[in-house]
Amino acid sequence: MAGNRKAAVSTLLEGLEDLLPGSENGDLYQARIKDMTDAQFDDWVKGLENKTNRISVVVPNFGKVKIDVPRNFRVAAKWGHQFFQKLWMMGPNGSYYLTPKTYLVYDLPIRRQAQHLIKKISIPEDNKSVDDLTGQPTGKSKGSKLSHPELQVMTALGLDHCTIEMLKWRGGDLKGFYAMNAMISKTGTVSQAEIEPYAGGVESTRTLGIILTSMHLGNTLEAK
Repeated sequence: MAGNRKAAVSTLLEGLEDLLPGSENGDLYQARIKDMTDAQFDDWVKGLENKTNRISVVVPNFGKVKIDVPRNFRVAAKWGHQFFQKLWMMGPNGSYYLTPKTYLVYDLPIRRQAQHLIKKISIPEDNKSVDDLTGQPTGKSKGSKLSHPELQVMTALGLDHCTIEMLKWRGGDLKGFYAMNAMISKTGTVSQAEIEPYAGGVESTRTLGIILTSMHLGNTLEAK
């Protein structure tokens, strides 16, 4: 056990030095491991194997030792780690396929967004009030919003028609909005392709162009 422990510690210190040459991380881990009994060290190593423990490194802000991306790739190649992997994706027909290209895959800390529909739900009283500057519903006609993170998720899922509906037909294109409502009231459904000829452009884009022009700032913004 002593020999295995010595070899394991040596491998750990070698990896830390490869990752951050000249840092204090090797000394920190040596001090930590030194006071462990063999049983404690064995439990710690088992935790690394089942991913309940992790090897962490200290990189102080504005310090001399810094994380270096090219070095990280060299270290990964030395230790046999592949940053880029092929991914299993779901196709349009519901079947899965393996991507021909590789993509960067690694763990990142995340924070769950506090964006729940129960907190954001809003039922409009009517469909009559529209903001003159944006062409979007306001006042009693205002419903829920579409945040940028939600827009990114929709785009990532390939929900292009839903995105266009929320940002264009329901997001400020008054002529298109009226055409959409008229078709829904007459047929119970609507097709974006069929109301496209009636599109008038998003008012907020036109408004921003006018504001910039009034500030003597040339621009090419047009309502689309």
